[in-house]
Amino acid sequence: MTFSPERWTASYHLDRRSLARAEYRRTAPALLELAGLRCAVRDLGLGGLRIEPAPGSRVWSLDQQVGGTLVLRTGQQVTVEARIGRIDRAGLACFPDGRWPSAVEIEGERRSLLQRHRERRAAPRLPIPAPAAGASGLRTPLRDISAVGLRYALTSYESAPAVGSRIEGALQLDADTAIDVRGRVVRLAGRDIAVAFDPPGLDPAVLDLLRRRFFPG
Repeated sequence: MTFSPERWTASYHLDRRSLARAEYRRTAPALLELAGLRCAVRDLGLGGLRIEPAPGSRVWSLDQQVGGTLVLRTGQQVTVEARIGRIDRAGLACFPDGRWPSAVEIEGERRSLLQRHRERRAAPRLPIPAPAAGASGLRTPLRDISAVGLRYALTSYESAPAVGSRIEGALQLDADTAIDVRGRVVRLAGRDIAVAFDPPGLDPAVLDLLRRRFFPG
């Protein structure tokens, strides 16, 4: 019996979607180092993984064998061997074809993402006052900040970073205040950028300093 490639791909896709997955929604994706390229993984399960966007520096083909190292958000590194089962405008869907994360590893990643999401939503945010009209000096205006992340607005001379990209360095709030930021971009909304801090998050002393700086008395 021979199978239609289209039908086989479609049924495989349904099987992959029916399995429990770790989904990187509103958070930084997992990292897949594939053939020397750094790829963003948007979901991961026993049935496969999703790469968005597809790296544009090479040509991909259906049923192509690929392999690389998957770096989970938990910090664990796992070797993956797969075949490309679907290519569309958004990216690539890859199905297991050899070494693959175990059910325990995937469930651990899924629980870690859910816990991180709950912590980020529950953390109280400190809104930062908008800069005064006509204020001089170049700076990156901060919208709000919490112990687990921040949101800031791009200035006219900045370009938007990609979702999942790392942010490291000093964020200049004004002429007198700057904070060290280490984390990943998790969301873009217009000119606003949301960043999730690397664990353990922002030092409470820094958050207290910002509260006294912007809300004296």
